[in-house]
Amino acid sequence: MPKEKNIETIGNLRKEIDSLDDKIFEYLARRLKVSSMILESKAGNGFELVDLDRELLIINKLKKKYRLNLKPDFIESTVRLILRESKRQSKIIDKGGHDFMFIAGPCVVESAEQIQRIAGELSTFGIKYLRGGNFKPRTSPGSFQGLGGQGIEYLKNAAEKYEMKTVTEILDSGEMDRWYDMIDIIQVGSRNMSSFGLLKQIGKRTAKDGKPVLLKRGFSSTISEFLSAAEYIISEGNENVILCLRGIRSFEQIDSKFRNTPDLASILEVKARSNLKVIFDPSHASGNSNYVPALSKAAIDLGADGLMVEYHYSPGKALIDGKQSVNKKKFAEIIKSVNSIRI
Repeated sequence: MPKEKNIETIGNLRKEIDSLDDKIFEYLARRLKVSSMILESKAGNGFELVDLDRELLIINKLKKKYRLNLKPDFIESTVRLILRESKRQSKIIDKGGHDFMFIAGPCVVESAEQIQRIAGELSTFGIKYLRGGNFKPRTSPGSFQGLGGQGIEYLKNAAEKYEMKTVTEILDSGEMDRWYDMIDIIQVGSRNMSSFGLLKQIGKRTAKDGKPVLLKRGFSSTISEFLSAAEYIISEGNENVILCLRGIRSFEQIDSKFRNTPDLASILEVKARSNLKVIFDPSHASGNSNYVPALSKAAIDLGADGLMVEYHYSPGKALIDGKQSVNKKKFAEIIKSVNSIRI
């Protein structure tokens, strides 16, 4: 075939590709619009926002219909991408902007299967930050301490599959150095808020790339002590610190059903005294999943920049903190609350 004929053939095929692209994106735009209408209608009527069974039905139906032309993995990954984008476009958990930070996941990574399932469920809500403990500072040395490095690998694999960021706690600089590249947000737990040497090491290490550090308030610490702890990290060169309020220990615990006293009012003072992002952890603040949705809404009403919620598909079987972990139904309540106060 002459060269001129080849050029003409390629040109015609490219025109066909352009036409197909136009049609694909025309239908995608229409689908996103309809999907957004459905989600907003669900939210307005108190229905559960996400139907995992229907999403699986859609994927399986398309796999069966196009099995001779497209690979099953390609079909599933494409559909899941469209579904995620539909939720993102609808701003279900956006709170009117793009800066609201919603972190969710189990207290501890129990297995590869567990964290994969949880990441999959959370991704349907549009969650972008996947938490999971791997080095757990427990009161009793005989208690389950997490899977360590193996758990971080499981967490990272699950997060990458669903285009999420990892959030996990480290207890010492050795753990940080070894697993640094697999952790997107380094968490400093309540018990280590006053470990000033560790805070300085974290600040120095993260100063090189500005990696976010999530600092939890010590359960017996004052607000001034909390802010000073953040300064240890900042003084080493990393200003990318996220402050997390997670409840404090007070005299109320003598006869209260709460695990801690929710420090909701502290949101106002911390934001007034600092320009750092302030998020709230209703799971540790209450210790009871029944209170988590209401506390989440209250935190946002008070101006919290985000939430950190413990989630498990079967809280009763969770190895740690099952009582304060919310299931899919309660999590949908939280999403609805966040969506309902958008401005």
